[in-house]
Amino acid sequence: MIRQLVLATTAVVAAAQPPSPQMSVPTLGYVFDGNAKAIRLISGIPGAASLDDTVQTSASLESGFVNSRARIAIANTKDGSVTLIQWSGTPQVISLTTSLSRVTQAGFSASGDRAAITDGATVEVWSGLTGSPAKNAAFSPDGGVTAVAVNQDGLAAAATGTGAILLLGDEPKQVAGAGQWTSLAFLPDGTDLLASDASAKNLTLIRNVQTDAAASVVQSLTQAPSALEVAADGTMAALASPGTVTFVSLSGGSAQSVSCKCQAAHLDRLEGNLVLHMTDTQSGSELLLDGDSPQARVMSLFSVNGGSAQ
Repeated sequence: MIRQLVLATTAVVAAAQPPSPQMSVPTLGYVFDGNAKAIRLISGIPGAASLDDTVQTSASLESGFVNSRARIAIANTKDGSVTLIQWSGTPQVISLTTSLSRVTQAGFSASGDRAAITDGATVEVWSGLTGSPAKNAAFSPDGGVTAVAVNQDGLAAAATGTGAILLLGDEPKQVAGAGQWTSLAFLPDGTDLLASDASAKNLTLIRNVQTDAAASVVQSLTQAPSALEVAADGTMAALASPGTVTFVSLSGGSAQSVSCKCQAAHLDRLEGNLVLHMTDTQSGSELLLDGDSPQARVMSLFSVNGGSAQ
């Protein structure tokens, strides 16, 4: 009887104890993994991060462009269509009614709700990507398209094969020329535009693009830049060149270069101020760039939890 009472009392006390705290693994955001042909989560922190779980969708993906913070992606599928994928809740796949057979570049606004996409000939500007997507405009600049960007208000910019940078609207406006522009990015204020020039090997800042556009060189480089991304607070930029990633202060012009034996076509911003993902176009390796640490660094990302190619 006493034994039964003790056991019952112990059970009541155990039931009354609060549940043990659950440990959660920190995450850095989502990227398109070209090896697995899937959108995947990056688990961990800079210096100890890996490609982890896959966003499960009904679409068979070939390539994609991800805005991690908004949890959306514009993807090319294996059947030749272009889709919008949303996964802030249950993953949704929405077919986009676009004239583009394949998206080769995409630029997102800071919130991810707007995007400028191109196939190298035509630029389409889309809004409502976090809800109901809508195509707002389409442009076909002379000479083709080498880079695109869009700000939070839907203002789109495109670099062309003729060496011009245009603001796209009813009357396209040239804000820079005579360059081989490989990448564009609006600063958070939405009125200033950064551009990487492979011909002059520099980073150019174009201030007040809608009013009295004025261009100046922020940083000269030893290698031609191929990709560009801006920090969330607009104070820094990262440029990828063959074998090097350069982190540039946009206020003071100081720079820090990191050797990586890699090359990227574009950079993806993750959690943090300037933590980025890139895919080495030569080896296919997935890399993490950390511009937030006192000493900028480039690290490899390894696959866990089913990272095999589909």
